[in-house]
Amino acid sequence: MTAALANLHPDLQDLVGRTIADRYRVDALLGVGGMGAVFRGHHLGLHRDVAIKVLHPSLTRDPEISARFDREARSASRLDHPNCLQVTDYGTTEHDMKFMVMQLLDGGELTRLLGRPMPATRALELALQVCRGLEHAHGQGVIHRDVKPENIFVTRDHEDRETLKLVDFGIAKIAGGSATDQHKTRAGLVFGTPAYMSPEQAAGVEADERADLYSLGIILYEMIAGRPPFTADDPVALVRMQVGADPPPLPSDTAPMVAAIVERLLAKRRDDRFASAKELRDILEAALVMLRGEVSGAGVVQSAAISLQSGGIPLTTTSTNSTVVPLVGTTLNPVPSPRRPAPKRRLAIGAGAAAVGLLTLWLIRPSETPAIDAPTTVSVSPTPDAAVVRPGADDAVAVLTAAGPEASALAEIDRLLLSSKLDEADKLLAAQRDQFPKDAQLSWRLGRLLSKRKGKRTSALVAYGDAMEVDPTLLDDNEFYAELHELLRTPGARDEALDLALHQMGRYGHSFLLELVNNEKKPLTYAKRHRALDEIGTDPTNAALVNRRLNTALDLLQAHQSLTPCQSYADALTAITAAPEYYFLPRVERALPPKSDPTVPDAREDPAACEGLDVRRQATLDLLATLEPTAGDTDGEIVIEDDGGTSPAPAASDKPAGAADKPAPKPAAKKKPKTQDCSKLRGVFKKKCWK
Repeated sequence: MTAALANLHPDLQDLVGRTIADRYRVDALLGVGGMGAVFRGHHLGLHRDVAIKVLHPSLTRDPEISARFDREARSASRLDHPNCLQVTDYGTTEHDMKFMVMQLLDGGELTRLLGRPMPATRALELALQVCRGLEHAHGQGVIHRDVKPENIFVTRDHEDRETLKLVDFGIAKIAGGSATDQHKTRAGLVFGTPAYMSPEQAAGVEADERADLYSLGIILYEMIAGRPPFTADDPVALVRMQVGADPPPLPSDTAPMVAAIVERLLAKRRDDRFASAKELRDILEAALVMLRGEVSGAGVVQSAAISLQSGGIPLTTTSTNSTVVPLVGTTLNPVPSPRRPAPKRRLAIGAGAAAVGLLTLWLIRPSETPAIDAPTTVSVSPTPDAAVVRPGADDAVAVLTAAGPEASALAEIDRLLLSSKLDEADKLLAAQRDQFPKDAQLSWRLGRLLSKRKGKRTSALVAYGDAMEVDPTLLDDNEFYAELHELLRTPGARDEALDLALHQMGRYGHSFLLELVNNEKKPLTYAKRHRALDEIGTDPTNAALVNRRLNTALDLLQAHQSLTPCQSYADALTAITAAPEYYFLPRVERALPPKSDPTVPDAREDPAACEGLDVRRQATLDLLATLEPTAGDTDGEIVIEDDGGTSPAPAASDKPAGAADKPAPKPAAKKKPKTQDCSKLRGVFKKKCWK
């Protein structure tokens, strides 16, 4: 027995030599990880060697880790691509250990190739394989969320060609699946590896396909530079760098087109990155054609050049920007290397003789626009906020202009806000809002700005509300939603937050409303709580998330706040007797039945509704007194908030009826100590200090 096997859990040791699931013979231990072990196995029916990953027995009992293991198996089992590790089976052993069966690979992790700079062509070739694997995974609705060298395996295919495979989909997210298939990321939780984590993951925002592209950009940078762009011993510092630090420049001999690709991948705003792995694949393939100088086949290089040019990537392949790659019989005008990746705007591009079909163009600022010889005409499209440029007779590029602020202006505002240069951001934002007063993106930035100023978080909520009013689809933006959700919890702005969630957020506000109605420390008033409960009730799936026990107790304690207090009190007693728990005993003891007041002119309930409540309350107390308390039944006192302030609910009293209330005795005044302080100078003049 090897030392590694000897240190394993006894149940894992016993697997060697045994058959699991009636078809997999476990032959030997291959490796040990944090979550379990990987064994070499053999499929008895197919006579094929496989790898079997088994979750550690002690972790199987952890529901979160067990669910993560199942999620990895489900995610990877969807994939069937040369650049993705294939999972062929998964299940549970007779000893309740979870396992999954995978391809058995020979080779090692990508980390073995790192640590020193490699030629750009070699780096792009490797990145292209990873990109193809991501394209397939994303097409199957699987987002990896932890792309790093350790999760990329370098092996050989059946023709002995170097092949990279994506492995370990342990924290992958299945997009667009059923409720049971999806891993729902809670706001504020961070998933991934800090050195390769996207800014949105570092900020706790739900990741999409572009997070995987950012991680691939980190790896591509590391392959070219020989080191990752961000390094620190403190993982928290690494996370901060991913969010706010610009990567150091690549080596000076890096081709501008390669540097531009890396820069675009590492854009902090995911809207500034490539929109998809497919788009990145097209760019990488075109860049490799240009770097290799392939001219075989009519139009190969020219088509590649057009793809790069339409993607905002400079066409030059040398660091001096002076060498232009020759095409077949023609020469392209060099495009200046952009300092920043072109902001994302999906555009229509007209294809002429050199390109076939429709492509996607990224908006290029005027100083970066390539020369276009053919005339173009502009016509307004059916959508009011866009104009489409239609190509002329020759090759032409169509550029979309939007009726709103330039993406570069928004990016500059974001940069200033991220750098806490609030006054500069305020000036730029004010100028843009003067020009576009109803723009949703600018209202969003105003909310960001106000949220950073002391005492302005309530005003920030208003700005977010203005943005949603103009563009309700902003709630589908994970960054917008995460920022708003944090802002809703602002102390002292609960009423404004409640109104925003009720009137403008729809189902997107349900999670916040659930927090409010389940708050025992500072519950909402009766009317506000029931407004929230009514909205939450529009989605039947929320029913199980409402703390019904707490809300029944609050209905009893807050009955005096209701427009029909006696009826509300009676309904609460009915609910308690239908499902009695000792938890309710101190609450019923505390809450006296409301009394009918004939002097109130706008009373909305019949005085008869208040009759007999004392008897019903006593019967409920007698029932509850027979029960045994359980954990949580003796929680602290619930503080009831009235519209005019905070006060405890009316409590029962042992004082005889009709007895006059006596004023509370005043606290005794504190007496000064009789000891004489002789340590001070004036003590010299006091006889008591002479002793």
